[in-house]
Amino acid sequence: MRDHSGPLDYFDEAYVKQWASAANAKRPFRSEFFDAFVSELSALHKPRVLDVGCGPGFLAERILTACDVASYHLFDFSPHMIEMSRARLRDFVERAVFHQGSFLDEGWTESLPAPFDAIVSLQTIHFAHDSARVQKLYGELKSILREGGVLLIADRIGDGVDKEGVLSPSEHEAALSKAGFEEIRLVHAAGDLVMFAAVRRG
Repeated sequence: MRDHSGPLDYFDEAYVKQWASAANAKRPFRSEFFDAFVSELSALHKPRVLDVGCGPGFLAERILTACDVASYHLFDFSPHMIEMSRARLRDFVERAVFHQGSFLDEGWTESLPAPFDAIVSLQTIHFAHDSARVQKLYGELKSILREGGVLLIADRIGDGVDKEGVLSPSEHEAALSKAGFEEIRLVHAAGDLVMFAAVRRG
């Protein structure tokens, strides 16, 4: 699993702590996306939520504080991110469930208690590294959503030139459509991030 960390070593505890301390300061507009996730999830009745690439738990804390979710499953390949999330979410221990793994591994969804009512992800999808793998990942996420379930994805965007999985908004939309999602819409955009919502129908 360590091979999946790429050039940034999320298996190094010092690096992970440095990333976590700088993430919201580097992109202060992340708070706008936290609010957008909460707004979208608030329309659902006690959803079972999966957070793919949960990181240090910033998004999870915001959602669990503001939304009435039945259970919140946090998935990340970094053990240090998982531990930071676990500490941050100690007040939500009855609803928070932690899973370590990599979505670059074949069969990575098999250990998860699907189906979910909603899947959320913030600044993670580009770790798929290329557009073909992003489309495959979207298909895998669709497979663990219930009928009518919602995918909420916020990720870095590029200039239309596929580079290390950083896609343009239109490329994300195309990948979601090819993966079989419907009702695809842009929810929010700020800085170098864009957020989409998409629904599983059939």
